Amino acid sequence: MRPLIILFLAVLVAFLFARFADDAPTVETPTIDPDPVEASDPPPVEEEEETPPVVEEEEPPVPPAPTLPSDWHFAPGNLIDGTSTTRGDSGVTDPSVVSPTMRFPVEDGPAFPNSQIFGKGGGGYASGSWPGVAGSEKDAENFDYPWQDNYCEVRFGYDSELCPGGEAHRGQDIRPKTCENAVHWAVAPEDGHVSHIGSISINIFGAETGYIYKYLHVQDPLPAGITIGAPVTKGQRIARISDRLKANSRATTVHLHFEIWGGAEINGVNTGVTALPPYSSLVESYLDLTEANPDQIDPVEPPELLSQCTEPQWP
Repeated sequence: MRPLIILFLAVLVAFLFARFADDAPTVETPTIDPDPVEASDPPPVEEEEETPPVVEEEEPPVPPAPTLPSDWHFAPGNLIDGTSTTRGDSGVTDPSVVSPTMRFPVEDGPAFPNSQIFGKGGGGYASGSWPGVAGSEKDAENFDYPWQDNYCEVRFGYDSELCPGGEAHRGQDIRPKTCENAVHWAVAPEDGHVSHIGSISINIFGAETGYIYKYLHVQDPLPAGITIGAPVTKGQRIARISDRLKANSRATTVHLHFEIWGGAEINGVNTGVTALPPYSSLVESYLDLTEANPDQIDPVEPPELLSQCTEPQWP
């Protein structure tokens, strides 16, 4: 009996196995290609170009503004040796600025207060008794620093109680930037009016100070509106600077002779109305001019031709 049961169970197991084997899903075995084709490479990924950093260009360094040389002027009263009436080299050494708010009387810099008659081409004085210096009036030495006072320079017939010998120049010669004739402008030193016009001169009365400012060696015709009694403003053009010595004479070189007339205390003494030493006032007013216009400090090239200095370039 037991063998029959065992046989029955074996047959049943075989039957069930066969039945379930027929119903099971077929699993396909993958076929391996004996000559596989390599897959193509993926397209390259374009790399974004790196934007170079923006480099700001450095501004070129700004050159320093011109400045006056440390030795741009001699002290007041320091004359060229031997050029005073007593053949000395000393004038009024008091540094008082008699007109502290004055405008420099030449419109543009550079300008050069120095001796006209004892500069190059100036000719000297008194027929050679005070000899001049050889050279041309357009020599660069005439148009360069340092400045030099010539208020007490030798002149006969012009009284000056402030200068050795009692006679003197009584003003300051000022060369404009070049010797070009009737090109450079003289301007009013302060608000006021025209008080005198001569054949080679013009005077301005200063409303603030009460001084009379005298300008010599100017060229006519004067600008429109510049007539006796006409009002002027500080810095206004009043005349062109020339080489006129008299109405019909050009026996000097291109320069402005500048005087200040009034009363002041000089060397501790009240002068009364007289020609005052203008040198220190010119120094102060030139500092104002060049501080506002540093491009007007450095000397410039002289004109090419001497005739540009000896013959008026206007009108």
